[in-house]
Amino acid sequence: MATEQQYILSGNGARPGATQLSALVVNGNTTVKGPIVVPANSWLKAIAIETPTAISGTPTTCNVTIGTTDGGTDIMAAADAHTQGHIAGVIAATFDKVSGVTALLNTLYIQVTTAGGTSSAGTINVLVSYDPPQR
Repeated sequence: MATEQQYILSGNGARPGATQLSALVVNGNTTVKGPIVVPANSWLKAIAIETPTAISGTPTTCNVTIGTTDGGTDIMAAADAHTQGHIAGVIAATFDKVSGVTALLNTLYIQVTTAGGTSSAGTINVLVSYDPPQR
């Protein structure tokens, strides 16, 4: 009988990792969208939100959300990313690594909605890491 490590090293139960970037360029108090497409049946591993420099114009919020539909929040609820820094996004249990992304779903709708302040401007990078299914 194979050990767990032999099983994984032989390619059973292991998947190659991948990461996609959605760069959201904020310009005023608007909603900016940057959907990405992942292979169906992928396992979502992590969401990293990176704001390299605080968004100018002193916005009150720059809420980043991710959903299965345009404007949706079912994969990741709002995370305020208006200040410089890193946020580890929380993936809803329905879409965690074990549950995976359903066979019919492959577009992740990523958006940032900016409110408050004046003339908000800057970039918020959203990195989505996932394991696509083996071919």
